[in-house]
Amino acid sequence: MPAACNFPALNVAQPESRQLANGLQVAMLSLPGTVKAALSVRVAAGSHDEPDDYPGLAHFLEHLLFLGSSGYAVEQSLMAFVQACGGQVNASTQARHTDYFCEVPADRLEEALVRLLDMLANPLLDEAAQLREREVVHAEFLARGRDPDTLVSVALGQALPAGHRFAAFQAGNRDTLAVEQAGFQQALQAFHQRFYQAGQLSLLVVGPQPLDELHALVQRHGAALPGRGRQQQSPAAALLPLRLQQLCMTLPGGAPSLQLAFALEWVPPEMDEALDFLQTWLRSEAPGGLLAGMREAGLCQGLQVRLVYRYADQAMLLLSCAGVDQAPASQAAVAAAVLSWLGFFASADRRGALHERYRTIQRCRLNSLPALALARHWQDCLAAGWNPADGLSGAGQTALAALLEQMQDARRQVRLFGGSGQMPDWPAAGFALQMQETPPVCAAPRTWAWRLPPANPFIAPAAGPVPALDIAARVRWLPAQAAGGQGVLYWRCCLAERVDVVLLQALLGVALRSLVADAAEVGVALHVVARDEGWQLSLHGPAALLPAVMQQALPVLLRPAPDAWPQGRREARQAAAQAQAEMPFRQLLKRLPELFAPPRRECAALTPQRLHECYRQARFDGLGMGIDTTEQLAIERLFHSVAALHSAEAPVMGPAGRYWQDAAIDCSDSALLLFCPLPAADAATEAAWRLLAQLCQGAFFQRLRSELQLGYAVFCGFRQVQAHRGILFAVQSPHASAEQVLGHIEAFLQAQGQRLAALDDRALARVADELRRQAQAGSPQELAERHWQAHLAGLSAQHEMDVLQALARLDRSQLLGAHRQLSEAQGGWRVLANAATPVSGWSSPS
Repeated sequence: MPAACNFPALNVAQPESRQLANGLQVAMLSLPGTVKAALSVRVAAGSHDEPDDYPGLAHFLEHLLFLGSSGYAVEQSLMAFVQACGGQVNASTQARHTDYFCEVPADRLEEALVRLLDMLANPLLDEAAQLREREVVHAEFLARGRDPDTLVSVALGQALPAGHRFAAFQAGNRDTLAVEQAGFQQALQAFHQRFYQAGQLSLLVVGPQPLDELHALVQRHGAALPGRGRQQQSPAAALLPLRLQQLCMTLPGGAPSLQLAFALEWVPPEMDEALDFLQTWLRSEAPGGLLAGMREAGLCQGLQVRLVYRYADQAMLLLSCAGVDQAPASQAAVAAAVLSWLGFFASADRRGALHERYRTIQRCRLNSLPALALARHWQDCLAAGWNPADGLSGAGQTALAALLEQMQDARRQVRLFGGSGQMPDWPAAGFALQMQETPPVCAAPRTWAWRLPPANPFIAPAAGPVPALDIAARVRWLPAQAAGGQGVLYWRCCLAERVDVVLLQALLGVALRSLVADAAEVGVALHVVARDEGWQLSLHGPAALLPAVMQQALPVLLRPAPDAWPQGRREARQAAAQAQAEMPFRQLLKRLPELFAPPRRECAALTPQRLHECYRQARFDGLGMGIDTTEQLAIERLFHSVAALHSAEAPVMGPAGRYWQDAAIDCSDSALLLFCPLPAADAATEAAWRLLAQLCQGAFFQRLRSELQLGYAVFCGFRQVQAHRGILFAVQSPHASAEQVLGHIEAFLQAQGQRLAALDDRALARVADELRRQAQAGSPQELAERHWQAHLAGLSAQHEMDVLQALARLDRSQLLGAHRQLSEAQGGWRVLANAATPVSGWSSPS
């Protein structure tokens, strides 16, 4: 057991809700001390409210709103503004609602709110811009046609009664979005005018400002929205009887999986809190739980739970079981195990400890979520009418009994197996399906020893001895920041020799699985990432709990349990298969470190004995922020000796050449990452390149995505890859080759010289000041991450301050010099793509 820790007080801030005179629903959450602010707007209209003649219109409108409004041209719009101040912005169209959300520095909240409301109420909807954006939506449609989650949702729609909108095509593409037709334009305008008005909107604001200041802010800007009252949305068709209940489909790449879907009547209203309670224990990693039992029986390797459809009094709940054997008997055994556990949970005495634990989990979650995630979570909870801080209410317990009863009703169940086997074409709107109906198979009788999960060791920790590990460590403690008691820890284990990184990642993931789940329940995020040369562990959460989590995590990492080895090998094979199903763009991002990895050579088999030998010569480095002296001493007692962590050795700057690496990913889309390392590691060079990356970011997106319509995955920014810093360009295109994509990037860079030279000095100074402000006003986790990355790059603790000072002195000649260095590849250009090395101009890595 871990040493006793002081469990933090859980005083949960809750939003205050009001309604403005125009009908706008507003909720405000004041979080004093937070450095971030967030906005979430929900429009009570989605794809099921669009006209039947124009599938995808609601999703298309979501895209169009980011292309400028009457108050802000696209260069000053919400997306450009949020990107410029280092924030996040996105949107999502669902069946019956559409969400728009962003996170910005707290002092930029009002500027973001003004832009968000203006784009919702007054979008330009320029027809030429619509034609360009339709190509982006079409590229997204093509990519989603290979996405397993999308195809599973489409397949489940086929099981519902004819006419249900869940089966309709909702993404939109070049064929359904008839931009050139007057009827389409009229339908688009009518949809916007009907639903994008105050009576259909709910706004949630999170920030450090006092409630009266937040209310004044939303009153000042939200009251100007037009209000036309709440619009009646058409009722959904009946869920039952199901047309199909046993299906088998072809899924591109990935491991075989069994999808268990449940068509549910969503009454009483407390169903949402009941489902959240049920999901908590369905996903539990504890011995005796559903997932642990199915793994021990060799039936499946993973379980995910999600709502794929939700509106009014209807829902489709999906349990995705990964790594299921394709034999019908195995599929039947998985389904029977799930139903057996549901029956056990329905009859078990869950009162007392389990309910109180769930309440603690919810309160820890609300205390640990960042501003944007908190805004979105409260948006969902308020829409459903429940308060997660209260745990499971009495009415929620009644709803849970009804939910479990429905899930055990055979009339409501759909079994869908997805694998690589070739199935016949299935007629479906929009996305192409390969699927067929299969006969039902009964499972062989089996007795299960289900148990409720044991107590979480971090909620009620017991004092006990803390044995010192036979390892030495070097650590650096950074001064605590005002962060509401939050702390951050990074640890890196450097092995003396290379190992099989895929197996090591799976092994450590299996070994830590239950610990990660227990830590997450109390608000501690624990992640481990394996590398060829070792692994990195990161922890973020209440500082008072981090020593206890570390005390359990390190021994598990150093000596994984014997049963973790065979499970790790199985999951390593599954991970390799699942990676093939991901978008090429995402696969390449995960493989970026390969650009600087030494030539691969055969590794000796990873065994318990070999791992033990590797650890005997390993080096352990750590960095912490927000950890007080008592907590530091508790962590240091884990090691037999501790020394100060000094700056690592700076990496050797790479040769100034052009290197192309073929990732050998089989896909019809072209995906390309171009990483351009800094030509020198001094602060002045980095400052100029950071400014250059910031100035290129929005222009790159505008040129390659909006104007050239290369694809919807387009990005550029300043990044660190392994120990190397530089600018990363990333594009996935359904129609341009990798060489053509690279040509567009080169043409873009060439055009930037003239644009940068024409910028006035005040504009340059504003961008440089914004970069400095972002670096100084980051969250404690962001500050700790920057210090850690600087250490990995072999930079001094003073380097970040030197870069900020260099930004303050930076002039146009230095910026243009950085552009010249980038264009001439003075630090080298390194490409990772799913295409062979071009015949000339590029070298393969040696």
